[in-house]
Parts: sequence; structure tokens; C-alpha cells
Amino acid sequence: MGIRGNVFGSNKEKHLYQELCKTWGNDYNIYHNLPFLNVFTVKTDETLKYSDGEYDFLKKTSIDFTLCDKKDTALVCIEFDGFQEGFNVGKTYHRKNGSLGKISRRASIELKLRIAHESHFPYLVIGSDEFSNLSDTVCLTIADGLIGEVMSLRNTYKQIYAGFDPRQCGYSIDEFDALSQTEQSDIISNWATMIELESDFKYNPITQKAAQLQKELHAYSQTLTFLNDGKHDPNKWVWVECEVSNHYDKASAKVCLPDFKTPYCHATIHVAIEIAHLLSLEQLRKRKK
Repeated sequence: MGIRGNVFGSNKEKHLYQELCKTWGNDYNIYHNLPFLNVFTVKTDETLKYSDGEYDFLKKTSIDFTLCDKKDTALVCIEFDGFQEGFNVGKTYHRKNGSLGKISRRASIELKLRIAHESHFPYLVIGSDEFSNLSDTVCLTIADGLIGEVMSLRNTYKQIYAGFDPRQCGYSIDEFDALSQTEQSDIISNWATMIELESDFKYNPITQKAAQLQKELHAYSQTLTFLNDGKHDPNKWVWVECEVSNHYDKASAKVCLPDFKTPYCHATIHVAIEIAHLLSLEQLRKRKK
């Protein structure tokens, strides 16, 4: 009996928490080891969906990291799998080395994932690689890109679901109603695209850093190549190469990420593109020196 010297399970978890707070702590409340049922509700009539052992596990288990808004509403949960270095693709758990790993751990993680997906909530299982800096000069991580994607898409959906108002695009209601159906559709499509772009720039630190470098280097030419290296299962991974150039030089970077297929992070390829864009710009910056 006694008091633990540290509330974190390991020094690694403490370091990751501090890094999350450094990037996200100003705008969000970040919690470590919240009880699972503090975030997700399992109603009495839903307990039949789980075995006695599963329900007992849910009452005892916790979530490594949870980002909340300032009212403490949960926005995204992260399961740090430094033990088996696994990741999720939708509701399924995989290890990067392809092995099954400890069966009981797989079952417990997939139970959490199932509940999160049924709740339409982003729950990410990520390992050490996703928490490593993108390079020796870019102190952002894949985890930052994933969180940024979730926050950006949350804002996009919120604005789109609030409804379209033609006055946001410079038209009066009468002027918009007088347009053809094709013209109206084009305007609404452009409006939705602009919301997506603005959300990326506002909520994703990867996009923000890339925009800063793009302006600094005058590197506005960008080419994307979607790769298939024959080694990674395309049902589990996405990979892309980005090449950027300015009037003086060009540089490229390749990125391969698990395809998380998580609510509010449906298209992990978008995260891979943003990271590859940033890393290629960083390479161009280094070459400039």
C-alpha cells in the first residue's frame, strides 16, 4: 500500500502527453487515462450486446489520451500502442509487422473500436512512429496530422450542416434563386470546398506549416504520385509521393501511413498528402541552404 511516484504508466506516456499539450493544449483540454465509460455510454438495454467479461472490461478500462473542447466534450481519443506497435483500420486492429500479437489485447482494442465506431466517434490506435517528429527540423508528428484532420472535418461538417446561405457567397436570395440549377450547384460545391480548405488551414498544424514554407520558398508547383510498392497491403495502408518546385530547384518526399478509416478521418490519404507536401517543402528548404 502506498502512493505511486508518477500518475503515468511510463515516462514515454508522460512525454507523449506533454507533446500533445504543447501542440494542442491552448485550444483543447487534454486528459490522460480517462475511464472508458466517462467518454462512451453503454445503456442498460445495450449490455446484451456484450458478454459479461466484455462489460466488466469496459467498466475497468481507460483511454490513454482524450482531446476535449473547453466544455470537456470529448472530440477524439487515442490509444497509444507502444507495446505491440499496432494500428486500427476501421474497427480492426493490426500490427505493423503483420503478426496477430497477443490475442487478448487485440480483442480488447477491437471492442473499444467497435463501440467508438457505433458512436460515430474518432478513436485512433497508434504506435511510437506516429508520435515521432516528422524530421529533425519539423517538430510535428503523424499524430498531429491525424488530430488536425479530425478537428478540420468536424468544423467542416458543422458549417455545412448549418446550411447554405447564398449571402455567404455574395448573392442575395433572389439573385441566387434566379440562377440555373447548374449554376446553383457549382456555387454550393465551391462553397463546400472553401469551407474544407479554410478548416484545414485553421485546425491542422501540418497544413499551416506547409503553407508557411510554401510562401517562404515560392514553391507553388506540386505533383502527386499515388504509389504501390508491392510490400504494403493496400487494404491497410496508403502511400503517396509529393514533388514540389520553385524557379530554382525541386524536391520530393514519400509517405506511407496506415489507412485508419476512422470517423472524421475517413480518408487517411488526405493526411498522407499533407505530410508528404510538408516534408517535400522542408527538403526544398534544406537544399536552398
